[in-house]
Amino acid sequence: MRAPTAAASSARSAVRRTAVVVIALLAGVAVVTAPAGAAGRAPDPLNVSGASANGVVTGAPACPAGPLTDGRLLGGNATLAPGVFSSLDSLLSVSLPFRVGGTQAALSGPDAQVALANARGALTLALSAGDCASPGLSYGGTTVTGGGTWTVVPDSTPTNAYRGAGGSGSFTITADVAPGTGKSWSLNLTGNVNLLQPQVAVTHRAYWGGLGNYLSRTLSVEYRIRNTGSGDAFNVKLLDALPAGSGITRLGPVPQTVGSIRSGATASVVVRYRVCGIAVVGCRFTANTQTSLTDALDGNLHTEAVPVTVQVPVTPLP
Repeated sequence: MRAPTAAASSARSAVRRTAVVVIALLAGVAVVTAPAGAAGRAPDPLNVSGASANGVVTGAPACPAGPLTDGRLLGGNATLAPGVFSSLDSLLSVSLPFRVGGTQAALSGPDAQVALANARGALTLALSAGDCASPGLSYGGTTVTGGGTWTVVPDSTPTNAYRGAGGSGSFTITADVAPGTGKSWSLNLTGNVNLLQPQVAVTHRAYWGGLGNYLSRTLSVEYRIRNTGSGDAFNVKLLDALPAGSGITRLGPVPQTVGSIRSGATASVVVRYRVCGIAVVGCRFTANTQTSLTDALDGNLHTEAVPVTVQVPVTPLP
């Protein structure tokens, strides 16, 4: 058998070197999926009070039999400051068909609803306080007072951050239900809401961003924060991406505000590092990412830790 020529050996060596460079380069820019954080969350407490002096009362159907011989429909809105329903300006809207008569009143049926809305979406509650046979509220001729219960009305609108919510609680109300405009009412809602919850996974892409950064060993790592949960994520922040071990220095910036991430969507932030020298072969490190987030009611604030293994690219190519 004829021995390989020097030219052939040299060609094969070049191919092997090229393959090593390509594999290492791909390792540096590849998106590596990291494990997501815990999924279990607690119900969000709801404690909302709203009032208005601009309610509108019109006629509504009365009970077909019994003491509640008249019907009054109360409609109106009340603005809610940030921190009452969520961290955003919100609106409480009421559409409440009371049945009244004598000294009693009732509130029931699918049309007895209030809505809590902000820029993220709306949470609708169905209110109930007795019925035609067993009134649950007091009526003084013009004013209804008392309390009852509420449940969340199911909603599956994809763009509504409160889609899929459930929950229940109680309410108290005082309302002028004499027909007319400029009617005063106040409503207090307490209870718990179960929201679809967000959850994050972190992937990454490592790159130099130019020959100067390659020579100075300043590596950029783009962290792609994906919301793998069924609920939307809000108040998202990358708190840190600290490298484990020695020889790697995090330059920052951290923390970084990301904002909101819809379910299934991804947002990116870039953190820079000073990494090992050019002569070091197979340089890699683990960055311990810390991402904080809340649900659509700004509750369940928590931090998810996701370790990400970063392979340092061998060449300065993009």
